[in-house]
Amino acid sequence: MSEAIVLWKLKDLKNNQEMDVKTAFIEREIQVVRRSKVPLYVDGVLISDEQLAGLQIERIGYTQTQIDTAHYAAMYAANPDLMTRVRQYKAYLDDIAVDYASSMDEILVAIDTFCQLKNKDKALYGSQIKVVYDAIITNMEFCGSDTPHMDVYIELAKMIQYLPAEA
Repeated sequence: MSEAIVLWKLKDLKNNQEMDVKTAFIEREIQVVRRSKVPLYVDGVLISDEQLAGLQIERIGYTQTQIDTAHYAAMYAANPDLMTRVRQYKAYLDDIAVDYASSMDEILVAIDTFCQLKNKDKALYGSQIKVVYDAIITNMEFCGSDTPHMDVYIELAKMIQYLPAEA
């Protein structure tokens, strides 16, 4: 008797069934890994933190200060000339001791009452502030602002507040 194998078969270890070695396929339930869209909201409500963790996602919160710090740092990095103009504007406001959120009317009153300037110098000083203010508006356009006049009016105090330290 020969010990050589003369017949090969396949054996299903799940049910001990033997099959011909030429069996082309079998039916099995298998896990198929595929990229799917997993909803994060159910009935308009964000799923729980535990469910998010199961998806390897976590909720993180940011303070307004963190948001503003990142926003203005990116704005100044994208347009260094904006930083220069805001520094100049800040210096003018510091010279006449007005708040950074002051309106143009308040700035004009401060210039008018600023004792160290003569009348013709007051007009020149006001014009210089206006030129720098307009340059800030132009720089905001270069930063991609669709409404640079409004953005400067609303954001200028914060732009000053978040100026990076001078190198």
